[in-house]
Amino acid sequence: MRRAVLVAVTVAGVAVPLIAGTALATAKDSRQRVGTGSGASFEIEIDPRLDAKFGPRPVNAVQAAEIVTRQFVGARVIEAELDERDGGPIWEMEFVFGGREREVDVDAVTGAILDDD
Repeated sequence: MRRAVLVAVTVAGVAVPLIAGTALATAKDSRQRVGTGSGASFEIEIDPRLDAKFGPRPVNAVQAAEIVTRQFVGARVIEAELDERDGGPIWEMEFVFGGREREVDVDAVTGAILDDD
């Protein structure tokens, strides 16, 4: 499956996500590590088909990671993947909390946490 690459550039302590060009967007099974303003980093995976289908999303992967770490204080996000639920975009967020891996879905439009396991 082909994946787009999302790159974050830190400017004045704030991570600014940038979508890489077409050459990177067609890289096979590529994953990229992105950083947050706090210096933490995690992997992100974006399916170009979903990226094109949903276009720009109000909540990006870095913002979704911040939502998770506010909800689960002390959590460390390890991966974000763009997916869809009920016809809308979501971020599947994997994180470590309390010594175990967990996953939640974050609505990429509203920023609401949809569920956790």
